[in-house]
Amino acid sequence: MSCAWLVRSIPSQRILVFLTILVAGVIGLAACSTTDIAGTTTVVALPIPPGPPVVVDIALLPGRYGLASYRDEKDRARTEAEARRACGNPYVVAAGPQGGVLMHLPDQAQPTEVFIKTTADGRSLIGPRGAIGLPQDRVVMYFQGGMLITEWLDPGARERYGTMLFVRCA
Repeated sequence: MSCAWLVRSIPSQRILVFLTILVAGVIGLAACSTTDIAGTTTVVALPIPPGPPVVVDIALLPGRYGLASYRDEKDRARTEAEARRACGNPYVVAAGPQGGVLMHLPDQAQPTEVFIKTTADGRSLIGPRGAIGLPQDRVVMYFQGGMLITEWLDPGARERYGTMLFVRCA
């Protein structure tokens, strides 16, 4: 069966427009990620904001935490008090089966095992296995005295969730 009748019945301008849209769509999808020679997809690392080095011992993370978030540094003290009150319904950080801890990634209902990643200048990040600077990584801004403060690297997640403040429950 020949499709010549179809080509003759559709004006050539419509075919050209259709093919242009199809090619543009394929190029757009190809630009979403890159694939190396081995066939594995690579993700471009996000920039890590400047800040002081913060050392995190993953063995100290498991526990029960009050959790709250803020967007403006002037709200930190108020948010810390809110996090302490949240200990009535604590956020649980559990030890993971492979040496990490179980925490939620952005927009995920179930916790995922995450690990400490350290940059060359001593910054600590918490995120899934892989390169430093993944969109699911969070930068540790502060970790001392039972308080953990983190910010998501992904700008969209940072906008949705703000600066996350965890206070260890008594």
